Amino acid sequence: MSTLNTYATLDALRARFGLASTDTGDDARLLAKLRSASAEIERYTGRAFAPILATRTFDWRAERTLLFRAEDLLALTTLINGDGSPIDPTAIILLGGVGGPYYGIELNLTKAFFIYLTTKTRALAVAGLWGWHDDYANAWRPSGDALTTFGLSISGTSITVSNAAGADSWNLSPRFQVGQLISIEAEYMQIVAVNAGANTLTVIRTVNGTIAAAHLVNVPIFVYAPPTDITEITLRWAAWLVKQEDAGEYGATIELGVGGVRAPPGVPVDLLAALESLRKVGGAV
Repeated sequence: MSTLNTYATLDALRARFGLASTDTGDDARLLAKLRSASAEIERYTGRAFAPILATRTFDWRAERTLLFRAEDLLALTTLINGDGSPIDPTAIILLGGVGGPYYGIELNLTKAFFIYLTTKTRALAVAGLWGWHDDYANAWRPSGDALTTFGLSISGTSITVSNAAGADSWNLSPRFQVGQLISIEAEYMQIVAVNAGANTLTVIRTVNGTIAAAHLVNVPIFVYAPPTDITEITLRWAAWLVKQEDAGEYGATIELGVGGVRAPPGVPVDLLAALESLRKVGGAV
């Protein structure tokens, strides 16, 4: 399963450095720093800030309540009880903010209760989308474009669209940028190249736990918008990585904070402070 999350785009980082549209010689390095910054933010916080489709298992602790403090649930697909049977969706109460992320599940005991058979360990299975977002209901934006020509085969990595450089539903342009996570039906993909002249996108298929499928002509394309503050922190962190490398100062990691969380030396203190409230506390229950 590929989870190559990138929380800001190459276009945005290039703009941060004031690069002209024709000045693309450093693009590979800039994209690498964006990916490094995103991965370091994930390690520091212990969280993913993009949806990951997965089934995760938890220990049985009580008949009514299941908590998963070490995980963040964005959307529930199926809850499997300790005997292997699915729990009635109408019995499920998701614990957390309105629209998520959710930190646990409570059951209506008049309809269902958690059980285990031979062992409490990893007896309960939760299938769904995992990750953290402060407004997941609005996280997927219509790109305003769709598959053209022949759609997309189950193994294809080149997508043809109508206008790669046009504006999306939020009037942001270009609508497609390197580093974006996109969804076509139930499959997630990451854009690794955009050819605005030919209106083609090159993508990595089946990222974040999703499964490859063939997609027909005119199927709409949606673009994932990470939490706004995470995008800004990623851009600043990536820019810092570039400057550190240029200065020859990018070196070994140092320990920071409780639990020996590690980050590169000299990371601006305000970046770490901005992430502090998003760091996970506690483990799986």
